[in-house]
Amino acid sequence: MEFKMNSKDSYLLIHSVFVTSEKNIENEWTNFISKVKLTAELKYVIFDDPEGRFIDDRKNQFPIHLLVDPYQVQPVFHLNTLIKNETFTLGINPERKFYRTLKLELQDVENLDEDYSLELNIEKFNIDA
Repeated sequence: MEFKMNSKDSYLLIHSVFVTSEKNIENEWTNFISKVKLTAELKYVIFDDPEGRFIDDRKNQFPIHLLVDPYQVQPVFHLNTLIKNETFTLGINPERKFYRTLKLELQDVENLDEDYSLELNIEKFNIDA
């Protein structure tokens, strides 16, 4: 999922994440969680070659942890994770910039045998999907 951030005050709040599967097998979702990682990336493109050969950008990437509680029986993760936009400067120019893109990505750590998906319950401010 990718979002466009419209201001330095933009934020995305991930209230919860729910793991779904077509098979609906109880406790199989824990196997899925161990084989994937969810990351967030804030990005600002500094320079983009018109022919697409070179991109200079500023990135801030970090994990969003989906940790399984030993007593957890439902595939729901109450995260309440707040991703706030940040400001920064480029070189010696004192003008403050802010990240323009927020990307949430689900990456495989191991091959998955079944199809799973995540449903995110989010709140956003000054962000377009």
